[in-house]
This record gives sequence, structure tokens and C-alpha cells, in this order.
Amino acid sequence: MSAIAETEAGSVEPPDHVDVRIAVENFGPIEKGEVELRPLTIFVGASNTGKTYFSVLIYSLHNALEGFLRIPVVSRQVDRLIQGGAKSFFLGSLFMTEERREAISNVLDEFNDKWSQEDRPLKFSDLPARAQHDAKDTLLGSDGAVENLVHELQRCFDLQSASGLIGARERADRAKVSLNVSEGQQSQWRFDVTLSNSGSDVEGEIEDIVLVPARGPNSELGRRAKHIEGLFKAGQFPKVLAELSDLVGLESKQAYYLPAARSGIMQSHRVIASSIMARATRAGLERVSELPTFPGVLADFMQRLIDHRGPEVGFQRAARGSECIRAIADDLEGGTLGGKVVAQQQSAGGYAEFLYRPRNAKQSIGLGRASSMVTELAPLVLFLRDGIGAGDTLIIEEPEAHLHPAAQTEVAYSLARLVNAGVRVVATTHSDWLLKEFGNLMREGEFKEKTGNFVDPSSAQGRLRPEDVGVWLFRKGESGGGSTVSEIPFDRIEGIEPSDYEDVAEELYNRSAKLQNRLAEATTGGVPE
Repeated sequence: MSAIAETEAGSVEPPDHVDVRIAVENFGPIEKGEVELRPLTIFVGASNTGKTYFSVLIYSLHNALEGFLRIPVVSRQVDRLIQGGAKSFFLGSLFMTEERREAISNVLDEFNDKWSQEDRPLKFSDLPARAQHDAKDTLLGSDGAVENLVHELQRCFDLQSASGLIGARERADRAKVSLNVSEGQQSQWRFDVTLSNSGSDVEGEIEDIVLVPARGPNSELGRRAKHIEGLFKAGQFPKVLAELSDLVGLESKQAYYLPAARSGIMQSHRVIASSIMARATRAGLERVSELPTFPGVLADFMQRLIDHRGPEVGFQRAARGSECIRAIADDLEGGTLGGKVVAQQQSAGGYAEFLYRPRNAKQSIGLGRASSMVTELAPLVLFLRDGIGAGDTLIIEEPEAHLHPAAQTEVAYSLARLVNAGVRVVATTHSDWLLKEFGNLMREGEFKEKTGNFVDPSSAQGRLRPEDVGVWLFRKGESGGGSTVSEIPFDRIEGIEPSDYEDVAEELYNRSAKLQNRLAEATTGGVPE
């Protein structure tokens, strides 16, 4: 999120999103590729080209870095500053010499002078040198967020060592992941992490980020700045840090991963939850054999289902959702599913059982008796209704799975509505129907920007600006090489479809025509008119 900007009238505008670029080399099946995350990011291409690998990487990055914010790992930064400040205050009051106390006071006075100047922004370089060092160490140090990314990758891919992500091609002895967060043309922070059999190496930098923009004395921003200045002078440093984080709009965001196997998981959810509960109750009475592990993305998905407590509690984050997002869930239920997904609390174990109640039906049925369409979309409905909020990231694999083409276009429209509600969406797909609907919504968004009107007012909530959508093609390499990643630009005529879709369609048509001709020759002795 970017720092709060002020209008001429002195009001505070909401933060804008930052630009996030992720690049990889020799990462699993991907030889080389770079993706710019957009509000809607779509991965297409043949199977086994790395779409899921890149999706799980995005999830791992999000978890390790607390989201993609303009100032990295904010909550860790604040916690470290508060703990360090409290420790320095305690030790200083006992052991600090007068000369040392005066030196620290001078540093704080210098920072306070810069903070008080309303006609200039407060930048990262204005922080005391120790604070700058600690901030960089929190991101890039030996126990920093990027080093923790390595462990998160191991967890999410279910690997003993992150070196298992190195591509299995000849001469590939290391993998590299790079991330760059920028705002406009200005880089905010970046890093490279190189994985090898001997461990990991981290390089990176935090640029001279604007923490608080220049402000006028009579504006809302100026008023809040004065309040923080008063807290600073009173020595209430924890409150200063909390207020400053709120001022620049730096709340940690959540990521949700809906795996391609969600239908089977939803059908077997009760068995999995019961097994976990049973093992937990017997753990102190008998020896329990070691359980096989799941990839972290699957484990997190199942854990959210087990933690579900019904519509009153939801995933314990319902307050972060919005009426707009819950309305999308309601429309998916009423329109596409033709019924409601119901969470029924179990008396034993405390976990929820998920049921489906068709429209006008007298009773609900278990998901095992519901259609595969219901079990595919049920977790999306649950997450939207009781968990996901604006600013969060939803990663969904193959949202078209088990859906009729008409339902696929409805899901595409729902995902576009989510983007307009402030949720970042990443989707992998093989569906031509899904891409065609996104293309139409982009045309609708372009028409709205140019004319101020809608071609189809009924699609207004799902319109997409072309610049907010990125479609990335994962293509198999030649001669046994790894896959590559390239962007498919939006074309007003062609839309956003991969060229190989057209190749498949043409091949099918030619084969169909050939078969018809040969059949006619065999049955009538001539060709059809």
C-alpha cells in the first residue's frame, strides 16, 4: 500500500496498490520467467509447465512477507522497534551513562526536527541509523523474513530442503527467486534469494521510502501528525509506532489458497477432521505413529475448514469482510449453485460439517451427495462469506473445474467483482470460456473509461480495466529445456486467449472436415455438397 495522499481540499485518499514483480530461474519446471502481479493475474498454458509452482510461490511470499506492502514486514518491524525501545529504556535507566543518554537524546531531537517539518516528506533515510539497520535486518538478516521464506517454501511444497525446488535439468545447480516492489517508477524494496544444495544466499535493499508525505498544518494528515508528535515528545513510543503504521496504511493482509483438489477435500472433510480429533484424544494414552504430511497449501486449506465455526464466527475474520464481498457469495449460491452452503456445528469435536440445501428443498444433504460443481464452489462461497476482506489475496486453481460452460462464465464474473471489491485474485485455468468472459469484461471496462457508459449495464459490477489484468502464458521449453513465461497482451479483437487454443480448434476442425469427406466418399461415392 502506498502512503496516504492528500487532495487539494486536505482530505485523505485511500492507499493505492504497489507494483509487484516476481522473477524465477530454474524454479521447478520453470527455466526462466517473470510475472507482474495485477489486481487480476491469470496463468494459462499446458499442464506441467509450472503454473501451480508459481502460484504456490506467490502464496509463500505473501505469508513470509506479510503481504506485498510498500514497507516490508511491518508488524515485525514494529514489534522489533517496540521490544528494542523498551529494552533500551529499561537498561538505560539502570546503566546508561550521562554521555550516552545525551547522544541518544540528540538523535531523537534530530529525528523529531525532521518529523516536524510539514513542508517535506518523512523518508526512510530520516530514521535514526539504528532503526534503518534493524529494518533491513528484519527483512534480509539471518533470521529475517526472506530467510524465513526458504522455510515457508519447504512447508508449502512439502520438501525436506528448499533445494528440491531446483530444476532437474542438466547443469541446473541452483534456483533463484527475485522480488521487486515499486510505486510508479520508484523501487521501494527488493531482494534475490538463491537456493542451492549448500543452502541459501540473500541479497536485497530497502530504498529511501517515503514514510509520510509532506502535509499541510490544517489538513487531516497534519492534525494526525501533530497528535503523533505529541506522543513522541511524551515518550510514548509504542503508541507512536502504532499510530504511524496506521497513518501510512500498513495493515498486514491475508492470503487464501484454493487448491485444485478442493472437491475431494470437501467430500472427505469430515473423515479428515474426525481422524485428527481422534488422534489428538489418544495422543497421551498410546503411541501414535508419525503422520504423513501434506503440502502447506493443502494443510492451510483444510485447517481453515476445520477452524470454521459457522456464520456467527466464520473464520474469525468476518469483520474484515464487506457487504460487497458477502453479496458476491450470496449471488454465487443463489445463481450458480441454486442453493445454499450450510455449516452445521458438530457436538463432538467442535468442527463444522458442510451441507448443501437446494433451493426450495426441505432439508440439507451432505456434500458427498451433492454435485461436483457444488463441492468445487462451496469453499469459495465459505471463504467469501466469512473470511476474505479487501486487500487480501485469493489464489484459486482451475476455478472452472467440473463446471458447465455457463457456470464458468458466472464464476469469471464473480472473480472480476472480487477484484473491484479490492481483493487481489490469482487464477490458473485451462478454460477458454473463462478467458472469453474476462476478455468481454475488459472490453466493457475500456468502453466505460472512454465513454462513461456501459454497453451492458448488467455487467457493470464486473467490468475490468485492461491495465488491471495480466495473463501469463507458461510454455514448454524446446529440446528438453524448462518452461518459459510470457505475457499475453490484451487485444480488443482477439481478447486474451493463447494462440495454441486456436491451433487446437483448427486441428479439430480440419480433422472433422476430413472425416466428413471420407465418410461421404465411403457411403455415397462422392463428397458432401
